[in-house]
Amino acid sequence: MSSSYATVTLGPVRLHGVTVRLRPPAFGDFAEWRRIRLRDRDCLEPYWFRSPLTWDQRHTPSRWVGECLAARAEARAGRRVSTVLEIDGRFAGQLELVGVGSGTAELSVWVDAEVARRGASGLAGSLLLDFGFGTVGLERITAPIAVTNAGARRAVRQRWTLEAVMAGYFDVGGGRVDHELWSVTSDRIPAGGFAADWLAGYLATHPTADSLPGDTTSSTGATVSACTILRARARHRLGRVRHMADPLRTATPGTAHSGSIELRPWRSGDFKSRRAARIAAGPLLAPTALPEDWARRHTRREWWRSRAASRMGLRGKHGAVLVIEEAGRYLGECRLFDRDMFDRNVRAAVWVRPDAPTETAVDALRLLITHATERLGIWRVSLAVPSADRRGAALALDAGLRHEGTMHHYRGIDGALADHELWAFSTARTTATCASGGEGEHP
Repeated sequence: MSSSYATVTLGPVRLHGVTVRLRPPAFGDFAEWRRIRLRDRDCLEPYWFRSPLTWDQRHTPSRWVGECLAARAEARAGRRVSTVLEIDGRFAGQLELVGVGSGTAELSVWVDAEVARRGASGLAGSLLLDFGFGTVGLERITAPIAVTNAGARRAVRQRWTLEAVMAGYFDVGGGRVDHELWSVTSDRIPAGGFAADWLAGYLATHPTADSLPGDTTSSTGATVSACTILRARARHRLGRVRHMADPLRTATPGTAHSGSIELRPWRSGDFKSRRAARIAAGPLLAPTALPEDWARRHTRREWWRSRAASRMGLRGKHGAVLVIEEAGRYLGECRLFDRDMFDRNVRAAVWVRPDAPTETAVDALRLLITHATERLGIWRVSLAVPSADRRGAALALDAGLRHEGTMHHYRGIDGALADHELWAFSTARTTATCASGGEGEHP
């Protein structure tokens, strides 16, 4: 995979005499970005993340410059593919792959309402899918869509698969809203790629060009001054410094206790006990590996690499790791990872050695969720369980998680691509179920 996606340009491609291209966002896009989004407020705001600012206040020069700077930083780090849609050289929306890592990414799209359903946005999305599965090497691309967003749901039905309904997934419009999880996976790429397949299908049903949008008004008086850019750069750098001290970045997000179970950060002296626990859990963590090969992987060098990779906590690629310990015995590990861009949703993984008490994993998962929601401010914790793993499903159920659907072609903690069941705990409902292990919503 490339280490930077800051200069990605896709196209141009011709569609019924119109030129479609994707390129990185620029400060100079501000005028059109503001004009279109203010005009299309009724189409966008109900599905956009909630803010105390008015819609107009959210579309100032400093806001756009800050968005561009954040996108560039994420793209340079290889965590985002950020592009704007150009139609005949005119700005017409944004398409991004966010959360790029571990073979997955999330597609985010908005387009000018005047060009929606005219083919260009569908073609642009297909170009980005081809880039994601080809150049980036992704295995899964997902698109969470609010259950109230009928237009977006119609747009993904051709090649995307509806996998789940995620409770309280995102804070949009007037509050937390359930979202459908749609996906497309690398084992279902059409012959010739998504763009070629999409073009063939679209041209077959639209042999003649749709009329061009009538609103070609150019924006005036809305520019980005050098002073605004300097101030935005300063705020961006200050924000990065602040992130260095936040609880999501630290590699040691505190210690949690519940009865005899303790979740704690790694210590420098954990090498031998961790190695023994992971070798014992080999059938779970690496079911296809030979025992001797699995044991050879656990060297001191691997241990220090793992510790170094976790130094950035939830803001790092590998997330935050906590040891599951009981009476000084290293029984397994919990991990929180893949936080979203608003630091509200994370994924979790739990493993324990096979000779640990049955209730250990359940208690550890309950404790991890309480720790994430009450101490780290997380709203939603999800867990992927292999579809054939009945013990894992029972663990999720007993810990108070809710079954939401089945994810296809998902890479689990054992490294294998397989169907996985999606379980989740969301503070949009109640923390009482998780904390007490009492009755909750079950499939």
